[in-house]
Amino acid sequence: MALKIGIFCFIIISVKVMFVLFFQEEDKKLSMMKETSDFIEFLRIYSCTMKMSSEEILSSYGFKHESVKSVFNKLFLDLKEENKDSDNSFDDFLYEQIKSPSEFNSKLSRILEFYGSSMSDILDGKLSFLKNDIDKYIDKYENEYRERKNLLNKLSLLIGSLIAIVLM
Repeated sequence: MALKIGIFCFIIISVKVMFVLFFQEEDKKLSMMKETSDFIEFLRIYSCTMKMSSEEILSSYGFKHESVKSVFNKLFLDLKEENKDSDNSFDDFLYEQIKSPSEFNSKLSRILEFYGSSMSDILDGKLSFLKNDIDKYIDKYENEYRERKNLLNKLSLLIGSLIAIVLM
């Protein structure tokens, strides 16, 4: 009897762990999206107020994720090269690095349209607006993700129990 109870619990825990591992990638993506938003605020402050160069800004920010750092390296490279058709390539690069949704990518790509070509006060306002827009999107995305995660967590317990019952 103890063996059956142990196997039953093991199956439920195994299914639960599979769902947790499934959510790790999504949690990482959300973390990188939030870091992107934080860097935009950092960029706004140091670029507009302190007039630092992009290299100084990149070197002074403590990135948690190398993918986010490479996104902004590419962004500044695209700005220096002033490629007008780099919007699509930057969107694609964003998706490859962060795996973020296309709506988020297009919002972040707008930075290519105005960064470096505006005066400091105007750029400050545009970066503030962009950060607020991205934060609203992240909040909406996070709420939807939390609801989906809660539902699937409950479902994982049910599925684990059903599998355990069927195998017993």
